[in-house]
Order: sequence, then C-alpha cells, then structure tokens
Amino acid sequence: MKPHVRLIRDKGSNFKEISELPYMGSTYVVYLPWLVRLEDGKRYRIPLSLIMRGSRTHIFIIKIPPYRVHDVAMGLINKGFRQTMLAVSRGELYSLVMRIYGPWELHARIFNDGVIEAETEISREYVQHLIGPRFNIVYEIYDALRHFVDERMVCIKPMSRCISDVIENVRIELEAPRVLVPWKPIVAMVPSMAILPIISRFSFLHFLHLNNHSD
Repeated sequence: MKPHVRLIRDKGSNFKEISELPYMGSTYVVYLPWLVRLEDGKRYRIPLSLIMRGSRTHIFIIKIPPYRVHDVAMGLINKGFRQTMLAVSRGELYSLVMRIYGPWELHARIFNDGVIEAETEISREYVQHLIGPRFNIVYEIYDALRHFVDERMVCIKPMSRCISDVIENVRIELEAPRVLVPWKPIVAMVPSMAILPIISRFSFLHFLHLNNHSD
C-alpha cells in the first residue's frame, strides 16, 4: 500500500519520547524534515520525491561521535531495545529493535563511524515483515539519544549535508496489512509436514505386510 502523505507545519524538536507515542492501531505516523536550515544557514526544501524514497532506503540518518557508539547502543538497550539477528547485515556494529504498538517496531542500525540508520517496520513476529511496509525514521531515535549523547546531528544522506534547524515537517501515514500472519505457528508445522510422507510410507508398507500375511 502506498504511504499517505500529509503536509504539516511543526517543529521537529517538539516530538515526544518513544514511550509517549500515541497509539494509532494499525497506522504508524512518520514525521520527517521537509523545510530545513542547513549547517551553512541556508534554507532548503527537501524534494518530496527524495523523502518518499524512504520506503526503500535511508534518506535521513543520525550522526554521533564514533567513540560514543557503544554508550549509545547500551543506552538504547536500557530503554527497551534488544539485539536482533533477524536482519540483513549492512556492516553495522549493533542491530537493535523495539516493539512499540500494534504490529509496529523500530529498527536502528548503529555503525562504527557513528552513523545511525533507523526505520519503522512490521514486527519480525509476522511474515509480512519481509515485504513491508517500512519507512525511514529519524525523530524517534534522535529524541531517545538525548539521554546519552549531546553531540548528535540529523543529516540528509544523499546530499552529505546536515540539518541545523527544522522549519516544517512532512507527515507520512503507514497502514499495516489487514491480515498479519505469525511465522512461529508456520515453523512449528514444518516438522509435522516433513514427517507426514514418512508416516504415509510406513502405513502403506504396513498395509502390504498385513495383506501378504492374509494371503
């Protein structure tokens, strides 16, 4: 499903803690910078076509000092994130996830150079995690980091430019699939399905054995 885009005027610094995110059921609302002031003081409106690529790649990233990577990772873990092996490795040191509400979870990759890439996606508990929807996020992690590190910047990755101020944001609404399929019951069924041919073969041989004796 194509994300619904709604333009709003709001300051990025007003966004709430992860623990205070409003419950929206199957909908997740992403806020991202739109009209910004860059580090050199120039105002820049980020093209919506670039922002919407966030469903496939990370347009916005967070940069922290490399020597704070471990501290930040431990801080996020203390806030409820956990390490996961169920992710495609992109060379990150830490791959952290946290379930928030409904089927949604946050995923943050922390690299040794201090770059953090983050997205919201369908939980790994469901088969639909493999096919989306998912979207690049930044404020949720940026705000959480204020407890562990003061030196942090939101940057526009394709431009290699960082943001000093946010003037306007864009609001993007993600809708979860209507039907979500947990993968654990499917995995539990696999051994049973694998043994069925063996049981069927045994039953057939047993039937032949009985017939031979009856003759």
